[in-house]
Amino acid sequence: MTPSTHPKTALLTLALVLTAVIGWELYWRNQGYRLAYNDDESLWASKRKLIYQSSPARPVLIGSSRIKFDLDLATWEGLTGQKPIQLSLVGTSPRPVLTDLGNDPDFRGTVVVDVTEGLFFAPGGPPEIEANKRIKHYPTWSLSQQISFRINRMLEDHLLFLDEERLALKPLLSLLPIQSRPGVFVFPNFPPKGEGTDPDRQTSFTEEFVQDTVMQNQIKAIWGQLGGLNSKRGIGGDTLLAVLDAVKTSVDQIRARGGKVVFVRTPSDGPYREAEEKAFPRALYWDRLLTHTRTPGIHFDDYLALRRYHCPEWSHLTPLDAITFTRDLVPIIREKTGWDLNTTP
Repeated sequence: MTPSTHPKTALLTLALVLTAVIGWELYWRNQGYRLAYNDDESLWASKRKLIYQSSPARPVLIGSSRIKFDLDLATWEGLTGQKPIQLSLVGTSPRPVLTDLGNDPDFRGTVVVDVTEGLFFAPGGPPEIEANKRIKHYPTWSLSQQISFRINRMLEDHLLFLDEERLALKPLLSLLPIQSRPGVFVFPNFPPKGEGTDPDRQTSFTEEFVQDTVMQNQIKAIWGQLGGLNSKRGIGGDTLLAVLDAVKTSVDQIRARGGKVVFVRTPSDGPYREAEEKAFPRALYWDRLLTHTRTPGIHFDDYLALRRYHCPEWSHLTPLDAITFTRDLVPIIREKTGWDLNTTP
């Protein structure tokens, strides 16, 4: 190849790459996918850095998927003047994050802890793996990783195909109809066009999902596969006491530095709720949690304004309901705790 052909080769290569990228992007847009962000370790770490700005008006939210769906961050900001910091993790117990905040001598903020009993009262194992992974990653989040994250964020604002949680090779291969077999459990696939996460880590159902009962029924079936409809009694005895003691230690650490904590039980309904009531009777778990830790709690079933909501797949609210639920919840938190939730002028 002579030097005179290099520019032509470069232009041809550029044209082919741009054609492939544009074609790939247009393909996924035509498939009905919406723009969403990768809820990865870097996005979580970027929010973890904000916790020192926490106040009653801008609490740190920790929990499982329900508070990621059910509490609308923009609505909270409109009511109080500040946007909450979302550190909750899908399918994960909030206790490791609560422990991390309790052990952080520089954290003196406010924590809203969402309690999904099947995950909250599940010591060790899968419900804690992802939380521990994120907690260990944060102190090692290097400058180069932070720069890469910022660049990727700018690209994610415009390019749909960068969604690694749905459109990378691994999640696409997982959509193949492979059944579980003896000794091998194939994790069920949630509808890939059913939800998405925004830059603040709030997750919400798509409009298509809200209107599509087929997708809703898919997730209802998945709850059964994952044991969410199992009414077998949860942990008890010394195991439960150890969990309660650990939670109390973390809450006491936060309070000792001037911080605040409140527990919130967000809505669920249908067979999922029925199974939760049998597996985790309120008196033995929720009520005991509040008594043991001497912490205020808000259970959706105690308030007419909160128990009027219904979940399309028994476990999470729609985006529109998340807005009104947040409007209903904020004054209840204010009344229950006495906290000043408005930003000081």
